[in-house]
Amino acid sequence: MDWAELTEKISAASRISFSDLIDHRNGERFYAFVLYTDPDCYTVLPSANSTEKHEEKIAEEGVDDPKEMAGFKWSIGEWAYECWRAEAFDAICEELSEKSQAACDSGAFPEFRQHVHSAMIKALSSLDEEGFFGPLRSQIVLFISSSDYEESIETENRSAQLLNSPEVYGEFLKRYAT
Repeated sequence: MDWAELTEKISAASRISFSDLIDHRNGERFYAFVLYTDPDCYTVLPSANSTEKHEEKIAEEGVDDPKEMAGFKWSIGEWAYECWRAEAFDAICEELSEKSQAACDSGAFPEFRQHVHSAMIKALSSLDEEGFFGPLRSQIVLFISSSDYEESIETENRSAQLLNSPEVYGEFLKRYAT
């Protein structure tokens, strides 16, 4: 698999998804933009959330426990903009599905997963370096994640360290502290 090409495809799809989101929700205060995958790396999908949507969600759910509020804030499955314009990622997901199965069959899946995660991080880094997030950047955290809880925390922490300033990363590490 051409990993540089995959990175470019993920970056282009992310640009489509996140641009559309920012353009349509420009009054909201976003706090995170994320790319996530599944345990088998069949998919790469975009996700984001805003302070306003987080507050709406916890109000709707009647959540007032700080630990539960943190869970809602940082669990991508609870976000308002999970899979926003995911169709931009369809071709990527089709290719990954095929290649993931081949990697499993050949015993090379751990290396495959590492490359997929790296491509996701590089794609977000590329957007960041080109100034894509503009003035929003000082208010947001970038990271990658997995729908598999067992690997998500480590993946999120490692990628957040690579993608954010030490200050943002330090705050991110406290995300579940109450």
